[in-house]
Amino acid sequence: MSNELHVTSLIVQVKPEKMAEVRQTIMAIENAELSANNDVKLVVVVEGPSQRSLMDDISTINAIPGVLSATMVYHQSEVLEEGEI
Repeated sequence: MSNELHVTSLIVQVKPEKMAEVRQTIMAIENAELSANNDVKLVVVVEGPSQRSLMDDISTINAIPGVLSATMVYHQSEVLEEGEI
């Protein structure tokens, strides 16, 4: 198990007619949460044990029908102390 925590935020642009489906699909991704939204954009926060896991989740979000783009706007990583989660 990794002793790192990576957090990123994304701006996800969505076709307006697909917003409900895209929101529901993103909420089903284990490490993702919706932070804010309007009619065509979502702010999504994703966390995981490695940069690779974040990139996999970003690729998953980009592949959702109705998503026009998912752009990373922030990334932070920390080395966790023994026993931290």
